Amino acid sequence: MQREVPDFQQEQLKKRKSKSNRSRRDFLRKIVLGLGTLLASFFYLRFEANWLEITKKKVILTKLRNKVPIKLLHLSDLHFSNSVNLEDIDFAFREGFSQSPDVCVITGDFITEQKSNHELEEFGRLLAKYAHIVPTFASLGNHDGGEWAGAHGGFKSTQKVESMLARAGIKLLHNQKESIYLKGQSLTIAGVGDLWSKTCRPEQCLTKVSSRSNSGTSLVLCHNPDAKELLINYKWDLMLCGHTHGGQLKIPFLDWTPFAPVQDHSLVEGLHSWKKRQIHITRGVGNLWGVRLNCRPEVSILELSSR
Repeated sequence: MQREVPDFQQEQLKKRKSKSNRSRRDFLRKIVLGLGTLLASFFYLRFEANWLEITKKKVILTKLRNKVPIKLLHLSDLHFSNSVNLEDIDFAFREGFSQSPDVCVITGDFITEQKSNHELEEFGRLLAKYAHIVPTFASLGNHDGGEWAGAHGGFKSTQKVESMLARAGIKLLHNQKESIYLKGQSLTIAGVGDLWSKTCRPEQCLTKVSSRSNSGTSLVLCHNPDAKELLINYKWDLMLCGHTHGGQLKIPFLDWTPFAPVQDHSLVEGLHSWKKRQIHITRGVGNLWGVRLNCRPEVSILELSSR
């Protein structure tokens, strides 16, 4: 004889089943919502990595004598790679040169890893399209070959990148300096080797602060802003850097850059005064891993003026 379940027990069983079903639905809903959030976040990180921004800043250099400002295009960290193609780089140059600069400087990390000769030839042809428009100067970064790059999947020598730049008509300043004349004003542009590659030799291209020789306005191209400590005893007015990617992943609302590859996190992007001089760090054009957060890729236009 089958025993009947009392009505109140049946009601409790129904409630437990209903509660269990709701719990499963809530759990599945949370999983779907979490996966959706992760997917949306990933797509945004990828989107921002290609959301180029043109920034404009005025830089006061008191040694300048002419009244007409000099417009300088500062590019860095092109990072030609699987994540950053030549079309991306071409777009950045096109946007920068649409601002009609008087001079262009590129502060290193042209590539991310080893590239074939054919790829470097294509890259060189792209750079050559722009290098003939205005005087264009460059320094090398840690990915462009040498001791650090050789240990991290890159070229063991900078020779291939140097050859590419020479064919493109870009003047590489590797612990060298050059004087140019723009808008009625003489400028000295120096470039030092990369800090991580252990090729930063300011003594080869800069004048000691202790020297009594008169010097005009001096710009120095230096991939890594941490190298400023090596340059502290030399004469220069404005240092132009990259390397940081603006932190690449900057925590919103906190301006926290835990992934910036520098020791001094107070100098990760933008224009800064330092020891009575100025340092400009651009966020760069490319990236690593194809993502950015809260620090869009950047083409920097600097207006150099005496006041």
